[in-house]
Amino acid sequence: MKRYKVGDYLMHERSGVCKVCDISEEALDGKGSEKLYYSLEPVFEKSSKVLTPVDSKVRMRDVMTREETEELLSKVPSLPFIREKNPRAAAEIFREKIETFDLYDLATVVKTIYLRKQLRIASGKKSMSSDEKIMANSGKRLFEEMAFARKEDVSMTENAFYETLTKEKELFLQEITE
Repeated sequence: MKRYKVGDYLMHERSGVCKVCDISEEALDGKGSEKLYYSLEPVFEKSSKVLTPVDSKVRMRDVMTREETEELLSKVPSLPFIREKNPRAAAEIFREKIETFDLYDLATVVKTIYLRKQLRIASGKKSMSSDEKIMANSGKRLFEEMAFARKEDVSMTENAFYETLTKEKELFLQEITE
């Protein structure tokens, strides 16, 4: 497991992009011996703090670089579309992909939910609330990390992601009307 230093930025699986503000030994709630903890500040939630053990089971990884973000954006059209029609089965596939803590899996989920929503709207239906809940969490994490790497506003990054799907969206919409 990689050790981070004060001032480093990392991706925390629950809190998103965080800055390491301090590393200290603590005995929380007076239980047991002292452990080494990261004191983290979520970049997109300035008013909160996260205290997590250095050797935590919570996954942390390096934040993607700008180059990695651009590569991901270029590959979005070729990412798979999850074609599961059963909403519960699809939600389970989405959860499994999100659990991998992999950017490409997360982008696949966001892409699929976005295109499913577009297809439902084109056929006169509302988007599914289960999809909206998953998108709220996974889209937020993906777009915040990408925006941080690109040093731009989250909405600009989100728009760039969806623009890569314009052609694919049109093909899917044609497929539904045929």
